[in-house]
Amino acid sequence: MTVRAPSLDVHRISRRSLGAIATGRADADDLRLLRAGRRSQLLLVIRALLDRVDGSEQRAWRLLCRVEREAPDAVEVVLSDPAVMAWSLRLLRRMAGSAPLTKTTAPLWADLGQFQALAAAAALHAGVPAVVRVPAHRGMVWMPGAGVAGPVARRRWSEAEVRVGRRGAVVRGETAFVRLPRTATATAPGWRPLLPVRPSPGSAPAPSSGAAPVVRLDTVTPHRDFTRYPRSPGRMGERRLRVWQDRIAGAYDVLERESPDEARAVATVVRVLVPRPFRTARGGLVASASSADAFGAVTLSLPYDATQTAAVLVHEARHQQLNALLGLVPLVRAADDRPGTAVPRLHYAPWRSDPRPVLGLLHGVFAFAGVARFWRRHRTRVTGTEALRADFEFALLREQVLEGVGSLATDDDLTEAGRLFVAAVVEDVRGWLGDDVHAEAGRLARHYCALRRSVWRVRHLEVERSVADGFAAAWTAGRAASPLPPVTLRPRPDLIRLDTFGPSARYLLSSPKRFFRGYRQAETAGDPARLAEYATVAGDAERAALHHAAWAARDPEDAEAWIGAALALPVRGAAAETLLARPELVAAVRRAVTARDAPTPTPFQLATWLTT
Repeated sequence: MTVRAPSLDVHRISRRSLGAIATGRADADDLRLLRAGRRSQLLLVIRALLDRVDGSEQRAWRLLCRVEREAPDAVEVVLSDPAVMAWSLRLLRRMAGSAPLTKTTAPLWADLGQFQALAAAAALHAGVPAVVRVPAHRGMVWMPGAGVAGPVARRRWSEAEVRVGRRGAVVRGETAFVRLPRTATATAPGWRPLLPVRPSPGSAPAPSSGAAPVVRLDTVTPHRDFTRYPRSPGRMGERRLRVWQDRIAGAYDVLERESPDEARAVATVVRVLVPRPFRTARGGLVASASSADAFGAVTLSLPYDATQTAAVLVHEARHQQLNALLGLVPLVRAADDRPGTAVPRLHYAPWRSDPRPVLGLLHGVFAFAGVARFWRRHRTRVTGTEALRADFEFALLREQVLEGVGSLATDDDLTEAGRLFVAAVVEDVRGWLGDDVHAEAGRLARHYCALRRSVWRVRHLEVERSVADGFAAAWTAGRAASPLPPVTLRPRPDLIRLDTFGPSARYLLSSPKRFFRGYRQAETAGDPARLAEYATVAGDAERAALHHAAWAARDPEDAEAWIGAALALPVRGAAAETLLARPELVAAVRRAVTARDAPTPTPFQLATWLTT
């Protein structure tokens, strides 16, 4: 098969390109290089699979090569389907006996049979006559880059025949047949295509930009799920489809007007959107994800407006770029490159509730730096509540990214290229420190960052029991506290709770009527934890203090109650700062004092003692 992409020996990233990608200023050539690298990886994986198969899979490959000679663009449509990369990598791991990243119920013959599906789809796109036997799952036949046909059988797994002629194609199974439309995106009985999303006029990049085809919605591909396959096709009604199209078209418009660099990146690397089964964004947040196995695919719940859609696309396009870059240049040392038996460190990632390894932290820093850059520009183009919302998102992410890169700088697992990459991100983000934000948005962002930091510490950091007992003995004896001790990271995912402060802050800024309606409902319910949060978000320090005190009295072991109380203080002294900086120590000593049958001190009493 002829490979029209550059040969592997030219997939090299210059220092200039590395810096341009790190700061979101990648040009068309940089982005094309990332795409070419992923395409080469796909071809290498397929080559490795071919070395392990024979018979019908080899015949399918020969058909694919024939189609490539006659209509290379048709093969490119098939290979550029993100699900093809997902299928090939999953199958290679399966055949190599390595630990699978996804769960599957597919028999091996059906997994291998997708080679024939690739050839059949290429022949369909090119109009090259062919007859191919392909697998069918619950009677549905996958045509990569196009959609699925069926049902043509009733059994869980069966075979079907795809017959392609110059005038069209037919998929015939055990119980039925489907006549495919000449245009793959057209609808027809039994045919479920990938649904094109048409950006507004003028928003699509020019062909010379090297951009990928217009993004499509995938509700049908069996490999569209990042954790398990095969998936049966879902359905999307016309009304729902129009909502998605409007959101995405509006997002393209926003990016093209305000963030042309990010618009170019999104158009180049995001090809398929997989809707998730959530009705809409909850509390201003969208559930979205990308996978290194499926370059070009993004799964997401429905954003609540075009601006949020744009931010999500920027975020996931950053993940896609970094995944592609990591395939060309190592930014993080591999496990076998670490000295001795060194265990990878876990870090605080300000946007996550769980500790993250260096690669996860790097992904977060790069992705959220891109989103912060988007909000930084957007906030200058809007007014009113939209400007407040944008100021909050920018201020929040600016602080979180800088904290994240601070942790990265201390990790020895970054390679030289990784350090250059992170340094470029840092230089870019530090240039934003002089940007002023609205006072209310800034207050909420600072509070939110401090809250997440302290709560993360009290969940995942521990003081050795003997050390805590020593502090407890000193407290009960009236002696001075020793110097603050080191801590041990012990992840406790069981302690993680749903974040509600962020959504509440976003509601106050973007929909104050909705926020205060929720506040009134909380007052009726009388839950001190919810009331404490609402009062804090509203900036009512007096009520926040009262409700936090009631919360702590109700749940004396709940560290979040007294962390929130310390944060709600109009002026925080040294003791409050110690409590926020070392809440895990305060909690551990408090438990140790209680275990000695001594009167239990308040967290603020202990923090005062630890400070003096």
